[in-house]
Amino acid sequence: MNGQPIAHGAEVGPATGNSRLPRPFDRPDPGPARRADPRRAVLLRADTAGILALLAVLALYLPTQAEAAASTPIPALLGLLLGLPHGAVDHLIPAWLSMKARRWSRRVSLPLGYAAVAGTGLLAYRAAPAAVLLGFLVLAVAHFGAGDEAFRAERDGRRMRLRPHGVLAYGAPPVVFPLVLWRDQVDQLLERVAAGSTVLLTSEVRAVALVLTVSAMAVTAVQDVRGRRGSDLVGLGLLATVFAIVPPALAFGVYFAAWHSLRHIARLLCADPANTAHLRAGRLGPPLRRFALHAAAPTAAVLISFALLTRHAGTAGVLPATVALLAALTVPHTVVVAWLDRRAR
Repeated sequence: MNGQPIAHGAEVGPATGNSRLPRPFDRPDPGPARRADPRRAVLLRADTAGILALLAVLALYLPTQAEAAASTPIPALLGLLLGLPHGAVDHLIPAWLSMKARRWSRRVSLPLGYAAVAGTGLLAYRAAPAAVLLGFLVLAVAHFGAGDEAFRAERDGRRMRLRPHGVLAYGAPPVVFPLVLWRDQVDQLLERVAAGSTVLLTSEVRAVALVLTVSAMAVTAVQDVRGRRGSDLVGLGLLATVFAIVPPALAFGVYFAAWHSLRHIARLLCADPANTAHLRAGRLGPPLRRFALHAAAPTAAVLISFALLTRHAGTAGVLPATVALLAALTVPHTVVVAWLDRRAR
């Protein structure tokens, strides 16, 4: 040994403990602080659960090619109902992250404003159901994609930055693929929800949407390869495969309940300051019970509203009433989630 110090950043031999070179698809090391973050374990569990759910629906559907799954909207309705609680604590989120929102006046005005926006959405749907439905589809793409972008950034400890192509890559397959690849089935459902809604969805419009979606997915996949985010690459491919192969009602029901909603709930468990000590101790039960308690009353209110709407509309109006209610709730929900993402940035 010549006694000279090893230069900072110099390569070390294979005998050293930290010498393993990163493989092409290794997820980037988030660093010691992020690895120790108890919230990351919650987000990773939600990530794994969503991937397993999509794999399960492929494994169960492909061998049977069940016609029943392709002919009924029931799986989609069940998925939507199971996913309702993910937006049931929206009125609490501002108080978790902002001292100003903890004032009693804000605590009262936020739920009232939320209900007012949702009610306005219902009135708009009754006045122009076709136009509102198409606007809801566009909003769904943005909401789904932004949710996935924010979830992955928080999971990996990266700076929150919503990439337009990333939002489209993750948000468009649940909407665009069924419109293009399952046109006969989806158009029937859309017409049942809002007569005349398919008139503007011409072949050219669908083709442009598909090209934009595939292009965004390609760009996002290349960035995932360069960033060594192999699990994200797998998840993106799996998402596209499910919505291309599995009937849309079944695919969307599983996606909404076990992917989109579950990921958002995981973020909420991490955002609630009352959960910090439990998550640090590795206890997930108390945060889940706290979330269920907070979400119970708003979820029950939505279910009661749904029951009243369907009773008024009759059996034939179950699907339109469900979509109308969800479209109305999605608008204020999207605003709250966008505020949450902005605070995270």
